[in-house]
Amino acid sequence: MSSAVKKRRKKKKRSQAPVALVYVATALISMALLSMLSVYLLKNFKIIGVQKEEEPVVTVQSFNDMFARVNTNGVLADVTLVRMDPAGQSILVVPMSPQTIDPKNNTTFRDLYDQGGMAGVKTAVEDTLGLTVDNYASLSNDSFERLFDIYGGITYKAPEELYKLSHDNDENDISIAKGTLVTLGGRQVLQLTQQLVFSNGRQGNTEFLGLAVETLINSMFQQAYITQDNIDNLYSIITTNSDTDFNEDDYKLQKSYLKEMLSSGLTPATKMVPEGTWSQNDETFSISPDFVLALKERAAETAPEIGGGEAIATEDSAAVQTDENGQPAAEPTEAAAEPADTEAQTEPAPQETQAETQAETQEQTAPPEEAPAETAAE
Repeated sequence: MSSAVKKRRKKKKRSQAPVALVYVATALISMALLSMLSVYLLKNFKIIGVQKEEEPVVTVQSFNDMFARVNTNGVLADVTLVRMDPAGQSILVVPMSPQTIDPKNNTTFRDLYDQGGMAGVKTAVEDTLGLTVDNYASLSNDSFERLFDIYGGITYKAPEELYKLSHDNDENDISIAKGTLVTLGGRQVLQLTQQLVFSNGRQGNTEFLGLAVETLINSMFQQAYITQDNIDNLYSIITTNSDTDFNEDDYKLQKSYLKEMLSSGLTPATKMVPEGTWSQNDETFSISPDFVLALKERAAETAPEIGGGEAIATEDSAAVQTDENGQPAAEPTEAAAEPADTEAQTEPAPQETQAETQAETQEQTAPPEEAPAETAAE
């Protein structure tokens, strides 16, 4: 074959290569466009879709806060554990006597406070109840009274005649007839938590403390508009000059949950009074293992108990639970059953409540009466 023919064939082959390249490129572009169009149509008609990211699981935290009143002599007067469960929309109140024994070292809460302050009491409560205490704070007598007075006090129906005269100040007198419905201000609530006026001794003081705190918390929810406007003020009252481990972050977190709960319209607080054995002359109190077990089971519950125990419903609250005779249902205990006619009511504070409270506080210049020497200056 001549060289001229070979050259013509090579030239012919080179001229076909660009044409083939154009065909291939056109085919690829067409396939890409068709694929994009197909995907668009499938998405548009929701035949396929973009996989959604899994939403993170949010765990709502519960809080065990411990509050302890320390009287004017620097002596531990009482202890209250308040468990707030935002998920269950419930608040559990556990009042405790300062004479309660820490089973690990056989020492009372009061003595442990003398030795190690609130941190020592925190450890003792954890040892005794088997629950972790998240935060703690001590309250003075004045702070204790102010918290109740902001909400107009509580309405209380005595299960028995309560009578005791003060030798120093008429404002500290206690005189309540059995079955009489009376309004108690902060000063009177304080006296009933520490003076030996109940027939069942110090157990009666502990039961009243639980009822008073339960009723106060439910009052905060019944008067949510006051609470919403005073959350920062309440925190200041509790933590000012207090032996506390609350910090700003702890407060902000609990405040956010509390504000959500306030919008629920519930009265979420119920009390659980410790059962156990008092020693002779009510010198020490040992909480029973059965109560500790029941408390742990109760703390594990998530469903709210609406009604607030013995707190009587106001116009905006839920009805009180009653027995078959229409009386408020009594809360049974093994150590000392509460009388069925013991009731407490929260009264809505009038618009002038705060102003009146401040005026009354200024007038009450005399300090609360401390208990006799045999009551360890409660």
